[in-house]
Amino acid sequence: MNKIRVSVVGASGYTGYELVKIFMKHHDIEIAHLAVRSQPGIRFSELYPALKGLCDRECSPIDIQLICNDSDVIFFGLPHKTSMEMMPEFANSGKKIIDLSADYRLDTAALYKTAYGIDHRDAVRLNDFIYGLPEFNRQKIRKANTVANPGCFPTGIELALLPVLEAGLIQPDSIIVDSKTGVSGGGKNPQPAFHFPECNENLTAYKVSSHQHEPEIEQELSKMAGAAVDIVFVPHLVPMTRGIFNTIYTGLKQPLSQNDLHDLYREYYQAEPFVRMLEFDQVPQVKNVAFTNFCDIGLKVSRNRLILMSAIDNLIKGAAGQAVQNMNIMLGLDETAGLLN
Repeated sequence: MNKIRVSVVGASGYTGYELVKIFMKHHDIEIAHLAVRSQPGIRFSELYPALKGLCDRECSPIDIQLICNDSDVIFFGLPHKTSMEMMPEFANSGKKIIDLSADYRLDTAALYKTAYGIDHRDAVRLNDFIYGLPEFNRQKIRKANTVANPGCFPTGIELALLPVLEAGLIQPDSIIVDSKTGVSGGGKNPQPAFHFPECNENLTAYKVSSHQHEPEIEQELSKMAGAAVDIVFVPHLVPMTRGIFNTIYTGLKQPLSQNDLHDLYREYYQAEPFVRMLEFDQVPQVKNVAFTNFCDIGLKVSRNRLILMSAIDNLIKGAAGQAVQNMNIMLGLDETAGLLN
């Protein structure tokens, strides 16, 4: 069987690094190009010395024709607002594309401008991209040629709320989300708030009720509920490298026991390879999902209120791992290939 050839456009960032590590464990694929905007010709192991002797290939420039000719699947690891600048020429090649930026997650150009503050440069293509949350959109992903990988905060929040929203058990305007994230969520380029002296021994909220992921979360939760969902979303930066922990508070429409809700979640996710519903008295921990593609979920019922908790690795289930999971689905491969070993 011929190997599936994959390329990463914008391979030098943290998600590119995680993609390459997964590719090396995936028996069905081989790397065609690791393309970078700066420093073409540098060996990937010079960017990430942990891969010395494992991935010493040279990074290539972003040559659209060459990458498209040599690739079956192209992953976009470019920053938000940059991906849409290059996407039209790549998308016209007909190759399968998975975009890890936010540029194709939102349904309308107006919503994109609200979230990111600029006009979308490729709005005509927004409806061509399938939102890549496998547990919700698997059938659409199977038929897709272009997939928009969900954001890291949205992934853990949406998976925690999906079963009760679809079942119509919670108030769609009563959802409060408290999220904690590690500093790698800010990307590889240094920013003052993520500087070690600023974030070490500290915990702070940021972008309160103005985070760019909030419109994405509300858009997808509304699809799950079949009605408009309004959330309060407060992210916090904590001094750890990777991981996201979400605590979600919402009101139940009718009295339900913790046993009832545990049974609902276990049944809903029993066939999902990367969602783990924890035991009755357990709560998720970031360290238990770090470096994995798992989302762990726990819950508690308190006086007709539901408290949901979820934990993911923001760089894996929140980015590179979910992107490979989507690729596996698109190509008809074992969905767990490259992600469990």
